[in-house]
Amino acid sequence: MLKKVVMLSLEDTAAVEILRILVENYGFAESGGKIFHKNGVPIICLDKSMLYADDEVASIEADLVIVPSKHVSETGRRCLLVHSTGNWGATAPYGGKPRQLSETSAAAVYRALMGLRQAVENSGIRDVEVGMEATHHGPHSEKPLIFVEVGSDISAWRDSKMAEAAAETVYQLCFGVETNLPEPAVGFGGGHYPRDILKPVFAGSYMVGHVASKHHFPLDEEVIRQAFQRTVEQPRTALIDWDGLRSEHRTALIRALSSFGIDVVKV
Repeated sequence: MLKKVVMLSLEDTAAVEILRILVENYGFAESGGKIFHKNGVPIICLDKSMLYADDEVASIEADLVIVPSKHVSETGRRCLLVHSTGNWGATAPYGGKPRQLSETSAAAVYRALMGLRQAVENSGIRDVEVGMEATHHGPHSEKPLIFVEVGSDISAWRDSKMAEAAAETVYQLCFGVETNLPEPAVGFGGGHYPRDILKPVFAGSYMVGHVASKHHFPLDEEVIRQAFQRTVEQPRTALIDWDGLRSEHRTALIRALSSFGIDVVKV
């Protein structure tokens, strides 16, 4: 069985609310040292931002690290989001390493998205978008790591129903069974919230780990290659938001993908 680890920041309001529900409703018990356990799965609590927790992540043994977290946006829209971590460009302003993507799992991202959507439907939460963000920020991780986020302001971070949807999803990632998974892929193009790339994902045709938004183009070939190599399912397909990339960026991307032997799907 794959070893799962939940890691969160006690400085994060949404993460603390999700932790409360995992303890009260899902049977995680404190085992000392700001660590909680259930059936061999630990929740490790840090007194620092997860964006800069490279060393803490490196110190654990895990096949998947799940990070419950808050999401911040100026719009304040209510949302439940999933994403992988890493930096496509030459700077790393919010943790991680320049031009380095973390390991991710397209299956974990897919299961989290589907879990959040189902949890929202079951709970009757209104006016909440379930979605994905493009790959961004830290921590850098050499083991598969994903964020499960509640957004986008203090009212959402403290909302028990929003936290319950996230907690249920985290719990299922830890203890659920992977079945009927679609083809893995990497996404390119579109905005930071890649809604067009998500359409075939929610249709059950593909599962996506890393996504590069249009804002990071042009991309180095090396970081494009990383997006495939650092997805545990080793995808051989790229989903391209055709209208979400400038033509010269799209042409250069397709040239690189062709040299890697990657199939291109227009979305």
